[in-house]
Amino acid sequence: MKERIKFIKELAKSINSSQLDGIEYENENENFKISLKKKRKEKTVVVSQANQVASVSTQQESLNLENKGTPQVKVEVAEEISGTKVMSPMVGTYYSKPSPTSDVFVKEGEKVSEGQTLCIVEAMKLMNEVKAPISGTMKKLFIADGTPIKKGQLLMIIE
Repeated sequence: MKERIKFIKELAKSINSSQLDGIEYENENENFKISLKKKRKEKTVVVSQANQVASVSTQQESLNLENKGTPQVKVEVAEEISGTKVMSPMVGTYYSKPSPTSDVFVKEGEKVSEGQTLCIVEAMKLMNEVKAPISGTMKKLFIADGTPIKKGQLLMIIE
């Protein structure tokens, strides 16, 4: 059982660092099924095996085991945000403005043009501009100024 829990935690880390919205793994020989779904504010991993249900919440870093006759899993529906996702092109530090005394490149609700600079990602002392892939309205910003970010991390959504 410990090996399965370790496997589940590794899958949770993988989906957390990827762009996947969900993944499902099933082993019919062992009657073992794992479903991973990515949410905006909380990541949840749900495991059902014969008469057991294990739930791992990455926000709380806890593991709960329950025995039930027939496993029933309730999944919260995450708010779906439509639009074009702007992802980080590299690992670095996110900056929303060109200098500490300048105004931000873009605010939520503002109109943006294709090719307009949206933010800067500093990597190895080089400032790399992230440009708008489309024209539209800045719907949501997900990263605070000065925050370390990973490659492929969601930065903002343009609608």
